[in-house]
Amino acid sequence: MSNPELWQMRFSMYPEKARWALDHKRVPHVRRSLLPGPHAVQLIARFGQKAMPILRHEGKVLKNSAAVLDYVERTWPDPPLYPTDPVLREQALELQKWFDEAIGPAVRRAGFYEWLPHTEYSARRIATGLSEWQQKLYAWAFPAIRAIMMLDMKIDAAGADAGRNLTREALDFVAEKSQRTGYLVGDQFSVADLTAATILMPTCLPPEFPVHIPRPLPPGWAHWLARWQGHAGCEYVRRIYREHRGISAALGE
Repeated sequence: MSNPELWQMRFSMYPEKARWALDHKRVPHVRRSLLPGPHAVQLIARFGQKAMPILRHEGKVLKNSAAVLDYVERTWPDPPLYPTDPVLREQALELQKWFDEAIGPAVRRAGFYEWLPHTEYSARRIATGLSEWQQKLYAWAFPAIRAIMMLDMKIDAAGADAGRNLTREALDFVAEKSQRTGYLVGDQFSVADLTAATILMPTCLPPEFPVHIPRPLPPGWAHWLARWQGHAGCEYVRRIYREHRGISAALGE
């Protein structure tokens, strides 16, 4: 069997879901990392869409994080991410859908509203892993790229306010739901925890997230993180990352 190929952005929650699933199952894979903005032309020409992650394997192309996780689970079932009990499995998949479709865009709008104005710092985080000259070039082009990102993701003051409310709702949910067993569904790590922790990762940027976040932080980043730091939901996110994120199984990029 050939190694799967993951098309991703390094600093993005949905590709992080796919990376985490592949790493959790120790699946050797190749990562193709692109940057927001320039990525669109290449992906549309190759795959007919600009959203990532995209997983290509054995002639199959999976075009969103839920589809990628489902394929990974069926192709490499151990260790499992889906609960064996059908009722619990359905609950886990419903939570994945809620976090993917409702919470993820809200967190992204709210976080980027405070992060994107810091041109140099934000551009370099998004361009992490590239050479110094490439990061400088991306930072130079970032004002135009930022405008496109804000338009594409509907990032504005109203969206940020609504996004903060949904972010708090999701943090409240994971804090309460995980109290009994430490997990969202049943008593084991599952796709529900992987998805929730990934989607809520921007609230605390745990050290296991594979993008370096140097200090000191610019004001917008610091203000955003300070807002959530005392929340019990952030403790859940940090613990899930600490106990389950593991190390990369990537062969290269």
